[in-house]
Amino acid sequence: MIKDTSVQDRAVTPKKRNILFGLNRTNLITLALIASIGAVSWISYPAVASLLSADATISNQQVRLAKVARGLFIEDIRIEGRTIAAVNPTLYSIEEGTVLLHVKAGDTVKKSQLLMVIDSPELRSEYAQEKARLDELSIQVQRQKIQTRRALLNNQQTMEIAGVDLAAAKSEMARSKASIDKSLISQLEYDEVVVRLKRAKLTNNHAIESLKLQKEQLEFELKALELQLQRQRHVSEELQRKVAALEIRSPLNGIVGNINIQQKQAVLRNTALLSLVDLSAFEVIAQIPESYADELGLGFEANITLNGKSYPGKLTAISPEVNNGQVAGRIRLIEQVSGMRQNQRVSAQIIIEKKENVLTLQRGAFVESGAGLKAYIVNKNLAKKVKIKLGARSTGKVEIISGLKEGDNVVISSLTPFQDQPQVLITQ
Repeated sequence: MIKDTSVQDRAVTPKKRNILFGLNRTNLITLALIASIGAVSWISYPAVASLLSADATISNQQVRLAKVARGLFIEDIRIEGRTIAAVNPTLYSIEEGTVLLHVKAGDTVKKSQLLMVIDSPELRSEYAQEKARLDELSIQVQRQKIQTRRALLNNQQTMEIAGVDLAAAKSEMARSKASIDKSLISQLEYDEVVVRLKRAKLTNNHAIESLKLQKEQLEFELKALELQLQRQRHVSEELQRKVAALEIRSPLNGIVGNINIQQKQAVLRNTALLSLVDLSAFEVIAQIPESYADELGLGFEANITLNGKSYPGKLTAISPEVNNGQVAGRIRLIEQVSGMRQNQRVSAQIIIEKKENVLTLQRGAFVESGAGLKAYIVNKNLAKKVKIKLGARSTGKVEIISGLKEGDNVVISSLTPFQDQPQVLITQ
């Protein structure tokens, strides 16, 4: 007889069921999962909504932002330039000759210091001849003065003698008239006295007129000689000036720049010899873009940056000539800067206009890529395109006329990656 398996069976105690609020464990797990999904969905809803509303996405590494601010706006341009001496004369030869140099390039010189001598035997000989001619004319003038006084004295004597003769003739005439009335003399004798009186009058009148005429003639001749002397004096003084100018001296305190000739070199008239640099006064020559030339005017404020420091200046000249799309401008420093050198490169800022209490935004590539007509305002990583109008522009800022308000967070980098979409999501 086969035994059954009853001896192998064991009684099992039934497990208690986990029940909470009438829900078993499976239902509780399911409910927890649903709650978690709902919470995650609620938290991520804004990002999801932005993602769904955006027309495109772009990485934040491609975006630069800046805030719109209100305050002072300075319209300016920044240019490069170089320093030049405000006084930088070039000395020229005034005569042909051989040059004897007394300085070298780079030497420090004082005002009136001898720089070089031009040896010109021809000029010195010409001066000696004209000086001798001047001395000769001077002697002739003195001789003419003596001769004039002698001649006038002789004529004066003749006139006075004629006057005496006239007086004697008049006295004789008076006696003869009395005698003829008393029949003491004949009529013939009386007529002879009358003739002598007339002759005396004519002689006296002629002597007076002759003295006047000779005086005018002698004064004219003396004046002619004096004019020759004066002309010769001018000629001699001019040659003396030229001879003195053969010794070329420094007109200022400074240094010797370029020397264009060699020692004992023969030079022609008006040959450039050397240049001097006045180290006490510098200006800046800057190249200004042609597009800004019409906006600038003489006297505009400027700032010169040298070795990290800024120095005030003024625009003093603008060239009328355009060269490679640029015009040359000259900026004068208000106060001279120690340590400045010739041809030193500097940067310059020319201030066109200052405006108070205007909306401004940092300048960036958005100006060119958006043609200054559009911008993107960023709010919670969502960039929205808006139409804008820009005013004046400077190197660092642009003026906002419309489309943006103070505090707006705006994309200032290039707008090309935004592909002109109305809304773009900026991702991490």
